[in-house]
Parts: sequence; C-alpha cells; structure tokens
Amino acid sequence: MIDLQAWLVSEEEFAILQAERHEIITQYVNQKGFASISELTELLAVSKPTVLRDLLKLEEKHLIIRTYGGAASLHKGTNFEPRHSEKEAQAAENKEMIAQLAFTFIHPGETILLDSGSTALMLAKQLVKAKNITVITNDIKSAMCLSENEAIDLVVLGGQRRRGVYSLVGPFTELLLQNLNVDKVFLGADAVDIQKGITNSNIDELNIKKGMIAIAKEVILLADSSKFNQVAFSHIADLDVLDAIITDRNIDQKGVLKVLQEKGIQVHIAGTAQKGGKAEGEESN
Repeated sequence: MIDLQAWLVSEEEFAILQAERHEIITQYVNQKGFASISELTELLAVSKPTVLRDLLKLEEKHLIIRTYGGAASLHKGTNFEPRHSEKEAQAAENKEMIAQLAFTFIHPGETILLDSGSTALMLAKQLVKAKNITVITNDIKSAMCLSENEAIDLVVLGGQRRRGVYSLVGPFTELLLQNLNVDKVFLGADAVDIQKGITNSNIDELNIKKGMIAIAKEVILLADSSKFNQVAFSHIADLDVLDAIITDRNIDQKGVLKVLQEKGIQVHIAGTAQKGGKAEGEESN
C-alpha cells in the first residue's frame, strides 16, 4: 500500500519550496531580461497555474513585472535609459534592416515625421537618397543627416536638447507639433507590452510622442524585438493607436505576433519578403 503520509508536503515545507522557486524565477528573469511562462514551467518542472501564482506573488513584492506571456526584469528599473551611443550599438543589425524596410513605405509627395532614436536615425540615413518628400524631425542627429539631401524638404522641430541624447523636447516642440499635419509618423519607444501598451523610460518625451501620434494619418512603430514584453516608466499610448509595427524576425520568440495581428495591427518583419513603396529615385527590392 502507498504511504500517503510520505507524499504529503507540510505547510512549512511548501513555503520553502515556494521560496526556492521565487528565488530561481527572479534570478532567471533578471539574467535574461524576459522569461516566458513555458520557459519557467520547464525550468521549475511545475504546472502553468503554479508559475502564474508565483509571478503574481513576485510582482506584489516588486521583484519582477508580469507581462503578456511571462515576466520582465526590474533589474535595471523601468526608468533605465542607455545613452544614445549605447542605443545605436544595441541590436544594430536588426535596426538597420527595420530602417531599410520602413523606407519602402514612404511614397513621393508624402510628409513624414521621424521620432528621435537610433532606429529613426538609421531610417534618416536611408532617406538621404530620397526625393520629393518632406521630413520633420525633433532629432538633431537625424536632422544633420537629412540636411545633406537638397532634394527633400526638411523641417526641424525646435526645443531644448535632452541631456545625453539628441532629441529636442519642451513646450516649443509641443506647440509646433500642434500646428502640423503629416501622412506618416515613424514612432520609437523603449518598451512594448500587450497589456500596458507603448511606454518610454523618460517622461520628458511623453507629450512629444503623444503629439506625434495625434497629428499623423498613419502611425508606424519602429521597434526591434528586444523592446517587446517590456514595460518602461511612462505610458505613451495603447497599442490600438498603431496602424503598423516594423520589427525583426525574433519577434516570433516573444509570443506576441499572433496577438498583435488579432488586434488588427499590421506587423511587418524585416529580413523577409515585404511589399511596400519607395520614395522617388529608388528601385524596388
């Protein structure tokens, strides 16, 4: 006969097991930045409901952030923001492919708005070959890059330069935005989460990004896959403001592609066959 007593776990022993799981989860998530539910169930050899309960407890203790399909690290904090030079180096190859694909969605005669950031800068470098478009930006580096092309009309939004980066912010920038209308905005963000939307690490850019969304006929988010299942300090907008997202192939590993498509958001993946339009003067891929 099976000794049922031997299989029973006391309340004290259960607490120890739970504490061990919590420590393992916290360390694992901090090391990777993000962990999916399936990863954690396999790592701990427990059921999905057990992992979900553990994540809820850990979030209550402010040790992790629960996201769609898993958990994100609080190791660097939601207001952590690398300097511009560090941003340029992060996922550089993916960002360049995203910029190349974004360029194919720009048509002659359009007015486009470029947000600040490293991926937008790579798009600006693509645009030095374009003709017959108007480009508006609040990024000093992008503006310097675009100023080399006399075949486009360049508008630079004035404002105060943010320390450590090259974006212009403040009431002057916001006022100028309110008086403009654009065909497309290519928006950047520090983090994207299914439930908590588009978020940014710095609150100074919050009203600028909101203003960009408000004046654009079409909102296109440029975000490499590392931005997904992450949450930053300030909320920009929910995902339903987006018409499209341009990202890289690794988005499949984040478990969010199907959900984004179900929300009616077009997801374009750089490095795969895509259909778009180029600015005048460029041949199609």
